[in-house]
Amino acid sequence: MHARRVIRFAWMPLVLAAAVTAAAQSEGFVSLSPVAGLSEHWTVEGSARGTWSVKDGVIVCTGEPNGFLRSKETYRDFIFRSEWRFQKEGWTQQPPRYPNAGYFIHAGAVQDVWPKSLEVQGHYGEAGSLFGVRGGSVSGAHRGPVFENRRPFGEWESIEIQSLDGIVTVKLNGKKMNEGHDIEPGEGNICLQSEGWPVFYRNLEVKRLD
Repeated sequence: MHARRVIRFAWMPLVLAAAVTAAAQSEGFVSLSPVAGLSEHWTVEGSARGTWSVKDGVIVCTGEPNGFLRSKETYRDFIFRSEWRFQKEGWTQQPPRYPNAGYFIHAGAVQDVWPKSLEVQGHYGEAGSLFGVRGGSVSGAHRGPVFENRRPFGEWESIEIQSLDGIVTVKLNGKKMNEGHDIEPGEGNICLQSEGWPVFYRNLEVKRLD
């Protein structure tokens, strides 16, 4: 009887792991994190060869020259999740100067380096800000310094972006931080942006709502 209990308990971690995996899949999210190479889900634009790479499932960007990754698929109504952090080592400038990066959504054609789109800011000092880029527009959203619900510079932070029926909602580290409406463009690609400093992205996933 005692041996049977030992065998039963030995299987419990495997059963729990399988249940967690099944629950994640049932949410309908699809991973955008590369396993072997960027080309699985992304195309590189505006960056020199070697600027972007993949290591242990993490997207690594040297930050120079400026550029971005564009998702191979386009999206209209969706939820996108990601984690990102900046390289802490070597940054010597003082606040309010911080490294810059971020996310473009509903991205279209490039106009002067960046695509017409909406940007969800990843710049450490303004993370979670929402605004239009290169002719893109959004009403009701705010942009500026963000001090609350932050993690120390150099640590992983999370973003969740929902675009549904023309309304974009942004959650930073699990808390709603921004919302905008009357958006233009209304659909397009998702992009990961880098602007001048090493940045890392991981745990990227998207769920279509249309």
